[in-house]
Amino acid sequence: MTDDGKKAPQVSPVAIVKGGTARARYDKEMQRRRVDAEVRRRHEDRRHAIASHGPRQTREGVEIGRVGSTRMINQNSPRLILRYLNKDGSIHLECKSEITLVPPPNSSDAAPLEMMFAMVCPRCVSRGVPQGEAQMMIRESHRKFWIDEKRKGQVEPLEWPGGVREFVTICGTVTVQDIVRCSNYNCNYAVRIENSNIREV
Repeated sequence: MTDDGKKAPQVSPVAIVKGGTARARYDKEMQRRRVDAEVRRRHEDRRHAIASHGPRQTREGVEIGRVGSTRMINQNSPRLILRYLNKDGSIHLECKSEITLVPPPNSSDAAPLEMMFAMVCPRCVSRGVPQGEAQMMIRESHRKFWIDEKRKGQVEPLEWPGGVREFVTICGTVTVQDIVRCSNYNCNYAVRIENSNIREV
């Protein structure tokens, strides 16, 4: 009680979580992804400039452009068709993905490139996460994966929602050794990928 007979206002207890809240960690991870994407864009722009202008002298030595610059995904990029399966094995959704070469995280420009492909987390998209932030990036340094080239060069139909069909020349099918999990905040979507078929676990 205060002197004037009124009750003092109730104050909710404050809980302090060591290491910050889950939301703060998620925001930090989203910021890290944006920075990582910007670093990759700069790296690819640099590689494209080298490929476009041929050899050039730098402080580190002579840089020589390679045929097949990894600057951006284009019609010649190796493509996959990923099929999201229902529990009964029927196809729920199909999407197109590209195999790209990117620098490993926290690496210098001289580090060898590694393969990466991306897929969308349908659970995040269904709960309103923008598609650009619902990407699951699968890097070979994080998840061992390999491309089976038995069907390389085949033209396969891709069914988009709404009945739109696209024909895609694929580079083969992809299999990932481990379970792939969405790293977005409050999402527990996890899958196995075998021969480009995605099954939720």
